[in-house]
Amino acid sequence: MTHRALIAIIETGSGPGGSAYACLPCARDYAKTSLAPDWIGETIAHAEAIRLAWDEAEQRRRTGPDDETPTLL
Repeated sequence: MTHRALIAIIETGSGPGGSAYACLPCARDYAKTSLAPDWIGETIAHAEAIRLAWDEAEQRRRTGPDDETPTLL
């Protein structure tokens, strides 16, 4: 799965607005430009946290439960 981050909110005078997304490597590059909004760092950090949690869950799913982890009751 390709993880992505919100990089722009497009506002219009009338009608629905829009948004633009980029993959994480491209979002990081865009964040370094003067065009990037102030909030982009938080958005990228959130997307990276989601990616990490997703990857860990996928790894657990592939390897099965960890037998060394005690069961909490």
